[in-house]
Amino acid sequence: MKLNYSIIIPHKDIPDLLQRCLDSIPVRDDVEVIVVDDNSDSRKVDFARFPRWKGKHYQYFLTKEGKGPGYARNVGLDHAQGRWIVFADADDFFTKDFDTLLDEMVDVEEDLIYFDYINVLSENVSQQLKKRVWYRHFIEDYLSGDKSEFGLRTSFVISCCKLVKRELIEQRHIRFDEVKWGEDVYFAIQIGYYAETLKVSGTIGYVVTSRAGQITENIYKTAKEFRVRMEGNLKCDELLKSQYGPHVRTERILGYVCRKRGFWRCAWFCVANVFHPRVFCRTFIFLTKKVVNVIKKTL
Repeated sequence: MKLNYSIIIPHKDIPDLLQRCLDSIPVRDDVEVIVVDDNSDSRKVDFARFPRWKGKHYQYFLTKEGKGPGYARNVGLDHAQGRWIVFADADDFFTKDFDTLLDEMVDVEEDLIYFDYINVLSENVSQQLKKRVWYRHFIEDYLSGDKSEFGLRTSFVISCCKLVKRELIEQRHIRFDEVKWGEDVYFAIQIGYYAETLKVSGTIGYVVTSRAGQITENIYKTAKEFRVRMEGNLKCDELLKSQYGPHVRTERILGYVCRKRGFWRCAWFCVANVFHPRVFCRTFIFLTKKVVNVIKKTL
Protein backbone atom coordinates (compact mmCIF):
# COMPACT_ATOMS: atom_id res chain seq x y z
CA MET A 1 0.00 0.00 0.00
CA LYS A 2 1.22 3.49 -0.79
CA LEU A 3 2.08 5.82 2.05
CA ASN A 4 -0.51 8.58 2.27
CA TYR A 5 0.75 10.25 5.45
CA SER A 6 4.14 10.96 7.02
CA ILE A 7 3.98 12.13 10.63
CA ILE A 8 7.20 13.86 11.73
CA ILE A 9 7.98 14.35 15.43
CA PRO A 10 11.07 16.09 16.85
CA HIS A 11 12.05 14.91 20.33
CA LYS A 12 14.37 15.90 23.14
CA ASP A 13 14.53 14.52 26.69
CA ILE A 14 10.83 13.63 27.17
CA PRO A 15 10.53 9.91 26.26
CA ASP A 16 7.39 9.30 28.34
CA LEU A 17 5.53 12.11 26.60
CA LEU A 18 6.85 10.98 23.22
CA GLN A 19 5.44 7.52 23.90
CA ARG A 20 2.08 9.08 24.75
CA CYS A 21 2.16 10.90 21.42
CA LEU A 22 3.10 7.73 19.52
CA ASP A 23 0.35 5.73 21.22
CA SER A 24 -2.22 8.28 20.01
CA ILE A 25 -1.33 7.81 16.33
CA PRO A 26 -3.70 5.39 14.57
CA VAL A 27 -2.04 2.19 13.36
CA ARG A 28 -2.59 2.24 9.60
CA ASP A 29 -0.69 0.76 6.69
CA ASP A 30 -0.79 4.08 4.82
CA VAL A 31 0.89 6.02 7.66
CA GLU A 32 4.58 6.31 8.42
CA VAL A 33 5.93 7.87 11.60
CA ILE A 34 9.35 9.52 11.74
CA VAL A 35 10.85 10.55 15.09
CA VAL A 36 14.03 12.60 15.09
CA ASP A 37 15.81 12.82 18.43
CA ASP A 38 17.67 16.10 18.90
CA ASN A 39 20.68 14.89 20.89
CA SER A 40 18.78 13.92 24.04
CA ASP A 41 20.57 13.48 27.36
CA SER A 42 21.37 9.79 27.93
CA ARG A 43 20.54 10.31 31.61
CA LYS A 44 16.96 11.14 30.60
CA VAL A 45 16.49 8.77 27.66
CA ASP A 46 17.19 5.05 27.58
CA PHE A 47 18.26 4.71 23.96
CA ALA A 48 18.23 0.92 24.21
CA ARG A 49 14.49 1.18 24.83
CA PHE A 50 13.65 4.18 22.73
CA PRO A 51 9.89 4.85 22.37
CA ARG A 52 8.22 3.02 19.52
CA TRP A 53 5.06 3.25 17.46
CA LYS A 54 3.05 0.08 16.94
CA GLY A 55 2.66 0.54 13.18
CA LYS A 56 5.01 -1.11 10.68
CA HIS A 57 6.27 2.06 8.98
CA TYR A 58 8.32 3.57 11.80
CA GLN A 59 11.73 5.20 11.71
CA TYR A 60 13.68 7.09 14.32
CA PHE A 61 16.91 9.00 13.91
CA LEU A 62 19.32 9.87 16.71
CA THR A 63 21.00 13.12 15.72
CA LYS A 64 23.95 14.48 17.66
CA GLU A 65 24.10 18.03 16.30
CA GLY A 66 21.73 19.50 18.90
CA LYS A 67 20.42 22.12 16.46
CA GLY A 68 16.85 22.22 17.74
CA PRO A 69 13.40 21.17 16.50
CA GLY A 70 13.74 22.98 13.17
CA TYR A 71 16.76 20.89 12.25
CA ALA A 72 15.05 17.73 13.51
CA ARG A 73 11.97 18.38 11.37
CA ASN A 74 14.20 18.98 8.35
CA VAL A 75 15.83 15.60 8.89
CA GLY A 76 12.36 14.09 9.00
CA LEU A 77 11.39 15.83 5.77
CA ASP A 78 14.46 14.42 4.05
CA HIS A 79 13.18 10.89 4.77
CA ALA A 80 9.41 11.33 4.42
CA GLN A 81 7.63 9.38 1.69
CA GLY A 82 3.96 10.11 2.32
CA ARG A 83 1.70 12.15 0.05
CA TRP A 84 0.77 14.33 3.02
CA ILE A 85 3.07 15.66 5.75
CA VAL A 86 1.84 16.07 9.33
CA PHE A 87 3.93 17.59 12.13
CA ALA A 88 3.49 16.92 15.83
CA ASP A 89 5.38 17.96 18.95
CA ALA A 90 6.53 15.16 21.23
CA ASP A 91 4.63 16.51 24.24
CA ASP A 92 1.33 16.79 22.33
CA PHE A 93 -0.89 14.01 20.99
CA PHE A 94 -3.70 13.23 18.55
CA THR A 95 -7.38 12.66 19.30
CA LYS A 96 -9.43 9.61 18.35
CA ASP A 97 -11.05 11.69 15.60
CA PHE A 98 -7.70 12.07 13.86
CA ASP A 99 -8.11 8.63 12.30
CA THR A 100 -11.44 9.67 10.76
CA LEU A 101 -9.85 12.90 9.53
CA LEU A 102 -7.17 10.90 7.69
CA ASP A 103 -9.87 8.84 5.98
CA GLU A 104 -11.73 11.97 4.90
CA MET A 105 -8.75 13.89 3.56
CA VAL A 106 -6.70 11.22 1.85
CA ASP A 107 -7.83 12.04 -1.69
CA VAL A 108 -8.67 15.76 -1.52
CA GLU A 109 -7.08 17.97 -4.17
CA GLU A 110 -6.18 20.99 -2.02
CA ASP A 111 -2.53 21.68 -1.18
CA LEU A 112 -3.08 22.48 2.47
CA ILE A 113 -5.61 21.41 5.10
CA TYR A 114 -6.08 23.02 8.51
CA PHE A 115 -7.81 21.15 11.33
CA ASP A 116 -8.86 22.10 14.86
CA TYR A 117 -7.28 21.42 18.25
CA ILE A 118 -7.75 21.88 21.98
CA ASN A 119 -5.30 22.81 24.73
CA VAL A 120 -4.99 20.77 27.93
CA LEU A 121 -2.70 20.55 30.95
CA SER A 122 -0.05 17.94 30.20
CA GLU A 123 -0.11 16.52 33.74
CA ASN A 124 -3.93 16.26 33.68
CA VAL A 125 -5.25 15.92 30.14
CA SER A 126 -8.85 16.09 31.34
CA GLN A 127 -8.27 19.73 32.31
CA GLN A 128 -8.89 21.84 29.22
CA LEU A 129 -7.23 25.27 29.14
CA LYS A 130 -8.21 28.52 27.49
CA LYS A 131 -4.68 29.69 26.74
CA ARG A 132 -2.75 28.88 23.54
CA VAL A 133 -5.97 28.63 21.54
CA TRP A 134 -5.58 31.90 19.61
CA TYR A 135 -5.01 30.09 16.31
CA ARG A 136 -8.38 28.35 16.66
CA HIS A 137 -10.11 31.66 15.93
CA PHE A 138 -8.94 31.53 12.32
CA ILE A 139 -10.51 28.10 11.89
CA GLU A 140 -13.73 29.12 13.66
CA ASP A 141 -14.05 32.33 11.65
CA TYR A 142 -13.55 30.49 8.37
CA LEU A 143 -16.09 27.79 9.17
CA SER A 144 -18.64 30.33 10.44
CA GLY A 145 -18.85 31.90 7.00
CA ASP A 146 -15.94 34.34 6.85
CA LYS A 147 -14.12 32.75 3.93
CA SER A 148 -11.18 35.15 4.08
CA GLU A 149 -7.97 33.12 4.02
CA PHE A 150 -5.78 36.01 5.18
CA GLY A 151 -5.51 34.96 8.83
CA LEU A 152 -4.84 31.32 8.00
CA ARG A 153 -2.21 32.09 5.41
CA THR A 154 -0.37 34.84 7.31
CA SER A 155 -0.88 34.12 11.02
CA PHE A 156 -1.43 30.37 11.58
CA VAL A 157 2.27 29.86 12.24
CA ILE A 158 2.32 26.73 14.39
CA SER A 159 3.60 23.67 12.56
CA CYS A 160 0.92 21.28 13.86
CA CYS A 161 -2.79 21.01 12.92
CA LYS A 162 -2.08 20.92 9.19
CA LEU A 163 -1.89 18.37 6.43
CA VAL A 164 0.58 19.65 3.85
CA LYS A 165 1.13 18.15 0.41
CA ARG A 166 4.71 16.88 0.30
CA GLU A 167 4.78 17.87 -3.37
CA LEU A 168 4.28 21.53 -2.36
CA ILE A 169 7.13 21.35 0.16
CA GLU A 170 9.54 19.74 -2.26
CA GLN A 171 8.67 21.87 -5.30
CA ARG A 172 9.26 25.06 -3.31
CA HIS A 173 12.25 23.66 -1.37
CA ILE A 174 10.66 24.70 1.91
CA ARG A 175 12.50 23.88 5.11
CA PHE A 176 12.45 25.02 8.74
CA ASP A 177 14.78 27.68 10.08
CA GLU A 178 17.41 26.06 12.30
CA VAL A 179 17.26 28.59 15.12
CA LYS A 180 16.45 28.43 18.83
CA TRP A 181 13.27 30.52 18.71
CA GLY A 182 10.46 30.71 16.17
CA GLU A 183 11.86 28.00 13.92
CA ASP A 184 8.45 27.16 12.47
CA VAL A 185 7.21 30.65 11.57
CA TYR A 186 8.81 31.12 8.15
CA PHE A 187 8.05 27.53 7.20
CA ALA A 188 4.35 28.01 8.04
CA ILE A 189 4.18 31.35 6.21
CA GLN A 190 5.72 29.83 3.08
CA ILE A 191 3.24 26.96 3.18
CA GLY A 192 0.34 29.39 3.51
CA TYR A 193 1.68 31.69 0.81
CA TYR A 194 2.50 29.09 -1.84
CA ALA A 195 -0.50 26.79 -1.37
CA GLU A 196 -2.79 27.45 -4.33
CA THR A 197 -5.82 26.00 -2.58
CA LEU A 198 -6.65 25.19 1.02
CA LYS A 199 -9.33 23.42 3.00
CA VAL A 200 -10.46 23.83 6.61
CA SER A 201 -11.86 21.05 8.79
CA GLY A 202 -13.65 21.58 12.08
CA THR A 203 -12.54 18.16 13.31
CA ILE A 204 -10.57 18.39 16.55
CA GLY A 205 -7.72 16.10 15.63
CA TYR A 206 -4.93 17.34 17.88
CA VAL A 207 -4.26 18.16 21.51
CA VAL A 208 -1.75 20.88 22.40
CA THR A 209 -0.45 20.46 25.94
CA SER A 210 0.86 23.05 28.36
CA ARG A 211 3.54 22.29 30.92
CA ALA A 212 6.15 24.14 32.94
CA GLY A 213 9.37 25.01 31.16
CA GLN A 214 8.04 25.29 27.61
CA ILE A 215 9.64 28.01 25.49
CA THR A 216 6.23 29.13 24.28
CA GLU A 217 5.03 29.74 27.82
CA ASN A 218 7.25 32.77 28.42
CA ILE A 219 8.47 34.29 25.16
CA TYR A 220 10.32 37.52 24.32
CA LYS A 221 12.36 37.61 27.52
CA THR A 222 15.72 38.67 26.05
CA ALA A 223 17.02 41.00 23.37
CA LYS A 224 18.63 38.05 21.57
CA GLU A 225 15.38 36.11 21.43
CA PHE A 226 13.63 39.25 20.20
CA ARG A 227 16.21 39.62 17.41
CA VAL A 228 15.99 36.01 16.27
CA ARG A 229 12.20 36.07 16.16
CA MET A 230 12.17 39.46 14.40
CA GLU A 231 14.64 38.29 11.77
CA GLY A 232 12.34 35.37 10.96
CA ASN A 233 9.33 37.65 10.69
CA LEU A 234 11.21 40.16 8.55
CA LYS A 235 11.76 37.33 6.06
CA CYS A 236 8.02 36.68 6.19
CA ASP A 237 7.30 40.34 5.44
CA GLU A 238 9.52 40.19 2.36
CA LEU A 239 7.59 37.20 1.08
CA LEU A 240 4.13 38.55 1.86
CA LYS A 241 4.47 42.21 0.88
CA SER A 242 3.64 41.86 -2.82
CA GLN A 243 0.30 40.20 -2.09
CA TYR A 244 -0.66 41.43 1.38
CA GLY A 245 1.22 44.68 1.88
CA PRO A 246 4.25 45.65 4.02
CA HIS A 247 4.95 44.68 7.63
CA VAL A 248 2.20 42.04 7.88
CA ARG A 249 4.13 39.98 10.41
CA THR A 250 6.45 42.45 12.16
CA GLU A 251 3.62 44.91 12.86
CA ARG A 252 1.73 42.16 14.67
CA ILE A 253 4.82 40.92 16.52
CA LEU A 254 5.90 44.35 17.73
CA GLY A 255 2.40 45.10 18.94
CA TYR A 256 2.39 41.82 20.84
CA VAL A 257 5.78 42.52 22.46
CA CYS A 258 4.63 45.97 23.58
CA ARG A 259 1.51 44.48 25.17
CA LYS A 260 3.29 41.54 26.79
CA ARG A 261 6.57 43.15 27.85
CA GLY A 262 5.70 46.83 27.82
CA PHE A 263 6.76 49.77 25.68
CA TRP A 264 10.04 50.40 27.52
CA ARG A 265 11.16 46.78 27.35
CA CYS A 266 10.47 46.86 23.63
CA ALA A 267 12.49 50.08 23.41
CA TRP A 268 15.36 48.37 25.21
CA PHE A 269 15.21 45.47 22.73
CA CYS A 270 15.46 48.07 19.96
CA VAL A 271 18.56 49.73 21.45
CA ALA A 272 20.20 46.39 22.24
CA ASN A 273 19.95 45.43 18.55
CA VAL A 274 21.45 48.62 17.16
CA PHE A 275 24.12 46.54 15.37
CA HIS A 276 21.41 44.53 13.60
CA PRO A 277 20.14 47.28 11.28
CA ARG A 278 16.98 45.65 9.91
CA VAL A 279 15.69 44.69 13.35
CA PHE A 280 16.71 48.04 14.87
CA CYS A 281 15.19 50.18 12.10
CA ARG A 282 11.90 48.32 11.91
CA THR A 283 11.48 48.44 15.71
CA PHE A 284 12.51 52.09 15.92
CA ILE A 285 9.97 53.13 13.27
CA PHE A 286 7.21 51.18 15.02
CA LEU A 287 7.98 52.71 18.43
CA THR A 288 8.25 56.21 16.97
CA LYS A 289 4.78 55.88 15.46
CA LYS A 290 3.40 54.80 18.82
CA VAL A 291 4.93 57.85 20.53
CA VAL A 292 3.57 60.18 17.83
CA ASN A 293 0.08 58.70 18.19
CA VAL A 294 0.17 59.20 21.97
CA ILE A 295 1.27 62.82 21.53
CA LYS A 296 -1.53 63.45 19.03
CA LYS A 297 -4.12 62.09 21.45
CA THR A 298 -2.91 64.38 24.24
CA LEU A 299 -3.01 67.56 22.16
